[in-house]
Amino acid sequence: MFPPTVQNIFSWTIQLSAQQDYQALTHNFLDILADIPWIDSANAYEMYEHERKKPGDTATVHELLIRRFPLDFARNDDENYNSLFAGLDHASDLHLSAVDESGSYTWAIFPIRGSSGPERAIHIEGAFNQKMLDLLNNLRAIYRNLVILHDTKERDVLTKLPNRQSLDVRLLQVCEHYRYIDNPEGESSWIAILDIDHFKQVNDDFGHLYGDEVLLTFSQLMGKCFRYNDFLFRFGGEEFVVILNLACRNTAMTIFNRFRESVANYHFPTVGRITVSIGLTRVDGVSMPTTQLDHADKALYYAKENGRNRVVLYEDMIIPAQNNIANDIELF
Repeated sequence: MFPPTVQNIFSWTIQLSAQQDYQALTHNFLDILADIPWIDSANAYEMYEHERKKPGDTATVHELLIRRFPLDFARNDDENYNSLFAGLDHASDLHLSAVDESGSYTWAIFPIRGSSGPERAIHIEGAFNQKMLDLLNNLRAIYRNLVILHDTKERDVLTKLPNRQSLDVRLLQVCEHYRYIDNPEGESSWIAILDIDHFKQVNDDFGHLYGDEVLLTFSQLMGKCFRYNDFLFRFGGEEFVVILNLACRNTAMTIFNRFRESVANYHFPTVGRITVSIGLTRVDGVSMPTTQLDHADKALYYAKENGRNRVVLYEDMIIPAQNNIANDIELF
């Protein structure tokens, strides 16, 4: 199929522009590429750059974390994709293999930049010439523009984390995975609501500009402390949500307590020290996603009411029996 017909081009454009979110858009884009005869494989990647500094070190190390799309949160992916992008000039807009004996390129990497989300890249293998690359570049441009639009809708403006809308979609996906899995003692996913303690006082004492700086720094600490296969969200205001994957109960508590301590020990510019309260619950396939969010919220409320700067697991809470519920109902 080269050159493509006008009907092909319109069909691809209509398909891509009809997708409702970034996940569906990227799945559809990869499907389109896979159907082109001279493309053997097409994969998408997300790239996150983190600053790391070990205790005692004066230099900051920049690490590039690369994960393949879609992320399989239900298994550990030990494959290191950094080697795929090693040695590439990350300022370049296109990376190509050397031409083979037939004069064709065998692979190409197309960066996707300019959105409010992470940098992405499309890696394609096959056999293509310059005219075919021009077609791919045009398809990449359409995909990139749509990625920017979806990120505008699905990501928080300040922290660049996925927003509440993205959380609803992802949580439903995670809950669906556990619908037929019942292993309460094994590895599971956990949903936590994280709330910055006394955040209103930060805004009152220092102003909303410094409050925004705290929120941004807090989100960056989340990115450094949680793992590549965990999902992070800005829930609203000073609340954030983490879906922690592939962890048993003790591991989940350890990870969230480690993050809580990291926040408590961090010196926020101008503001100084802040703390965070965390409520979490185990994700199951029985309860509705909204119910599980409510359980995490109840655990958070308990943490707030009992000293703050602590992690509370909903399953460990003693839920008082509800007596005379009917007496509290007003009949009209």
